[in-house]
Amino acid sequence: MSDTQKARRRSNFRRGVGCAAFLLAQFLGTTPGFSEIILLRPKKDATLIQNANGALANGAGPAIFSGRIGSSADSIRRALLAFDVALIPPGSTVKKAVLSLNLSATNSGPAAVSIRRVIADWGEGTSVSSGGAGAPSTDGDATWLHRFYEQTLWTQPGGDFDAAIIATATVDQPGLYLWETNEAMVAEVQSWLDHPDANFGWILVGDESRPTTVKRFDSRETADEANRPVLYVEYSPPCSPDPLGPGAWSRQCSILLGDAPELPESAAGGPDVPDFAEAVLPCAQSMMLDLGIEDGSPCEALAPAPPSDCGKRTLKTLAVLALNVCGSRLQTSCEVAAGMECAPASVSELIRDLAESYLSGECRRIFPCGTD
Repeated sequence: MSDTQKARRRSNFRRGVGCAAFLLAQFLGTTPGFSEIILLRPKKDATLIQNANGALANGAGPAIFSGRIGSSADSIRRALLAFDVALIPPGSTVKKAVLSLNLSATNSGPAAVSIRRVIADWGEGTSVSSGGAGAPSTDGDATWLHRFYEQTLWTQPGGDFDAAIIATATVDQPGLYLWETNEAMVAEVQSWLDHPDANFGWILVGDESRPTTVKRFDSRETADEANRPVLYVEYSPPCSPDPLGPGAWSRQCSILLGDAPELPESAAGGPDVPDFAEAVLPCAQSMMLDLGIEDGSPCEALAPAPPSDCGKRTLKTLAVLALNVCGSRLQTSCEVAAGMECAPASVSELIRDLAESYLSGECRRIFPCGTD
């Protein structure tokens, strides 16, 4: 066995062991389907330093600034942040989004800091400033005048952004601050995911109505990784139903029990279902136990003999669905196919209904939503 195969085996084994708790929460919880959470770090950040000719910037400094410093002229600072959402599967539905920033220094009291949509691309150069005064602009920097120093200008000095406020947090003394999820934030991140070419990030606009309101936040370049900006995104992956064909799981069970010759990798149930015994089967067994079904394993439910009664047919259908989910061939958020006249709306609800039917002894119609 190659090192790659061994690594994959270990990964799948961990997936199988940890599957039970995850599935229990999804199937028996109050939220239909399932969701995942991802933590995104900025792909770039910068501070716009108010300056008549764009000579000052802060593209690679350990901090970003928002608000006004104490000087009487050129005192406004605005921070830019952009996140790469490519790690979220295309077609996903964003459910929540929370921005987290660490305030590292301030010389003023409470001030409102809002986030707004940037509507043009911008650069992150190599200029470095630890304070709000900025440093000489370098090639590609975002400056008060330039999107990319010194080739491309903003339409408006101070950055091109939508005036509508997406979210606001009142920032006071040093510490962690959150811009909590709301409909506008969710819509923003969803738009980035659906239209990546228009993802130019957000601008942080502080209190610019009076001097000495500037807030210093840690940037993506700060030495302490724990203090770097984070965008928390909760999302539901797209439905990608891909159950194996008839008999595939039964053949896997037969191979495991030594009742059939091992199939070549080109056959159904080959490389697309790695580590059946170490990951997929234990995961399906845990799912069924979490649902309260303790009598028998998925392989026993798929015995070659035709199911003799309604309960056994229900158990077989349930075992096939569990194996398809655990084998990453079917997602619990998938809608039940149209035309089946199934009462449940999703695979997760179908699995739960089948389990309840089996445990109660009711002889419901067996939904043909998972075939073996």
